[in-house]
Amino acid sequence: MKMSWGYSVILIPFLGYAISFNDLSEQAYTASGELIQSHGHLNAIGFEKASALAGEALSIETSGRKIHANTPADSGQQYGMMVDYTMKMPSLKSAQAYEFELQKKGTESEMSIQKGLIQVALKRFWLMYQLEQERNAVMSQKRDFSYKAYQIGEKKFKGGRLSQMELLRLESEYKNTLQEVALVMMEAEHAQHYLKESVMSQENVIVDDMNFEFIKTATLEERINNAPLLKSLNVRIEAIDAQISTLRHSTIESVSLGVGMTQEPTQNSLDFRLTVPLTLSSKNENKIAALMSERSALAHSQEVNKQKLHISVRGLVEHLQEREERIKVLSENEKSYETLFTIAQKGYEGGVIGQFEYLASKNAYYDARLRTLQVKQNYIEEMSAIEEKIGGIW
Repeated sequence: MKMSWGYSVILIPFLGYAISFNDLSEQAYTASGELIQSHGHLNAIGFEKASALAGEALSIETSGRKIHANTPADSGQQYGMMVDYTMKMPSLKSAQAYEFELQKKGTESEMSIQKGLIQVALKRFWLMYQLEQERNAVMSQKRDFSYKAYQIGEKKFKGGRLSQMELLRLESEYKNTLQEVALVMMEAEHAQHYLKESVMSQENVIVDDMNFEFIKTATLEERINNAPLLKSLNVRIEAIDAQISTLRHSTIESVSLGVGMTQEPTQNSLDFRLTVPLTLSSKNENKIAALMSERSALAHSQEVNKQKLHISVRGLVEHLQEREERIKVLSENEKSYETLFTIAQKGYEGGVIGQFEYLASKNAYYDARLRTLQVKQNYIEEMSAIEEKIGGIW
């Protein structure tokens, strides 16, 4: 009974060129539909600000009439012209300018959140891709040993020292490893597909400066306090303060200054005009009250979200620390299983150890390595959950 050699490639070939994680992130930003829209909104705010703060156009008022007086000397034509310039009040103009700046700052804050989430996803899928590569290497080694064991078993079967049932067990073991390798390669391709889609690339994405690392908890408090979500809420509160300031300065929105000349039959005059429109009503006060209510709700939301972040993130970090210790213990256990497998392999090849004992030690060794990788995968997924909450990679 002959077996054909299959799935001989250990690692998926890298077709792309290596780039830094920052470069990968920048490419993903340019391909993000959400960020493209945010950039457009940012530009729109700039034009809206320029329009709102632009100076008013000059206005020209002309008049003319025919005068019929009691005496012919006082009768005749009267002509007049007045040039007006409307100037927005400096305090209101300054308040509106600040309001537009905060709108811009708010959009930039939202973009920062979007960029952080993009980085979190890129990091997760790149680390998962690396993990699947490790798992692929482990399963490929297991496949190679299974094939070697089958070859030895086949010789023993031909020599009458191995039953057909035992040979079929070796064959089944080998075929199972082929399927396991194929499955791992497919998972690696899924992770790579996300990376390529994120940067709109046809080539494999390779990051040369990011590997799996345990996170350092010393900066936990600082990261929570600087979470983009909390910063975004703070900017929204500042924006409401700016809107309130604008409304309070809008009682007198503008002042109109005019200068003109009037020509009459009996005299000529130089005319001056000052127009101050007043907005005196409860309309602005009601708007201010509504904004104050919204501001209070946002401040409360900010405090609640901060407390939730502290509780959830600290709990997840504790789980990560437990997983970190478990990974270290499992890595140490791998060495013991490896020693047992090495002894069993030599004994099986020399005819001292039976087939089932050899298979048991081999599977125990590779299962131990896969258990370590599974806990490592859980670590990556939980780390990504924390990073999503704090709005950026650790």
